[in-house]
Amino acid sequence: MKKQGIKILILSTILLIIPIIISLTLFLYNNSLEKIITIFGSKEEYDLISCFSLWWYLFRYDLFSYIAYLLPIIITIMSCYSFFHLYRSGTIFNIIQREKYSKLMIKEILLSWSKNIILPIIMLLFFIISIILFPNTHVFDLTGRLAYIYQIGHPYMNIINPFLFVFLYLAIVFLFGIIITNLGIILTRFIKKFNLLVIGNFILVIIIESIGNFIVGPIVKSLTGYDRMANGFSLYNIYYLDAIPSLWWEFLFSIITIIITSIIIYLIYKDKEKVLNSYE
Repeated sequence: MKKQGIKILILSTILLIIPIIISLTLFLYNNSLEKIITIFGSKEEYDLISCFSLWWYLFRYDLFSYIAYLLPIIITIMSCYSFFHLYRSGTIFNIIQREKYSKLMIKEILLSWSKNIILPIIMLLFFIISIILFPNTHVFDLTGRLAYIYQIGHPYMNIINPFLFVFLYLAIVFLFGIIITNLGIILTRFIKKFNLLVIGNFILVIIIESIGNFIVGPIVKSLTGYDRMANGFSLYNIYYLDAIPSLWWEFLFSIITIIITSIIIYLIYKDKEKVLNSYE
């Protein structure tokens, strides 16, 4: 099971990296063609590309932005596989003979959480690559200007230090992964097949997303009079950061969601006898 879990982790990592490599390769190819034009007076267009805008383009606007809709599936496979099989295979019975049940559960949940560091690490790696390719660190305000998509960063890059933005975004993406993982761990208690768990968790995310977008968000927007709160309860927006109330709100919303889902996990797994008697 451990070897299978490592294989799942490696395959998931490769699946996350491939679309980014494709996007970067196509960008560099197209950019090499454009670079010839710079000789004839278009160099200013290249001066508007920074390491921040290129990096944001790779993850927010190109191929990976479509893959991101499937992140709940990839994250569930990557982070919940070991926990699911520990519980559903009956291996847990052997382990609790030599390890305290509560300690084991906490350790396995933290292990599941830790696997969500993979996507931020991938993002950080490609940020370093972006710096190497475009060492320009100036973020241009392109409001009202027709610009190439790889020249545009997130608006918050103009509000706070862009390096701080990258750090906060990586942290938020990590928290997003923990939210999906927690939902998967909750469903593990009730679903007995892993493929159904993956599908079920994706459906659960869509349901929560719909409730946040069509019920909670509009209600809070009406109560506060702040239009951007309509997007303030979207799980996907934790990744996309589209018309958000604020960057700090997304961070706070992620923490609150993790706390709520962690409490649910505690409540459904705290009774050792009940949990073990229903593992089959």
